[in-house]
Amino acid sequence: MANNNADFENIELNSDSKNLCSPDVSTKSDFIGIAINVPTEVEFNEAEPAEDGSFTVIPICGYYQLGMNELSKDSVIQLFAMDLETQQVYRGELIDEDAGTEEPMPFDEPELLPQDLEGQLLSAYFNPNFTRYVNLPTAEATYKILVQVGQVKSNIVEIKVNRKD
Repeated sequence: MANNNADFENIELNSDSKNLCSPDVSTKSDFIGIAINVPTEVEFNEAEPAEDGSFTVIPICGYYQLGMNELSKDSVIQLFAMDLETQQVYRGELIDEDAGTEEPMPFDEPELLPQDLEGQLLSAYFNPNFTRYVNLPTAEATYKILVQVGQVKSNIVEIKVNRKD
């Protein structure tokens, strides 16, 4: 189902839940990979930045289902945007800083071996504000966007960023 741009205004950013704008992979029962969906256009007003401080909100709704073996090698979600006019590529990683804890684990766990992960899949939804993680210039542009985890790349989507009058 195609979404209209207004549908993206109601998604919960930075959540890991399925929503109206999540990619539909239900017709592919054996789906392995990454699928993304973005609005076709967003607007920005330099005097009114987004809540997270970025110049605008580009909601990117995604889903991945990947083998645990592959994810154990590289689980970083990389975000890419290419300006169609200048061919400039912008890159970021979907990582939030975690204060974490310095406390040791209460139990010694044996290290997982590759054969322990064989045949296991991990799937998750993600819904970040793209501009929070990728430092795009505050300017009108049309971008091609893709997401990559390890060697696996998503579909490529296009979005136009317009200055609000």
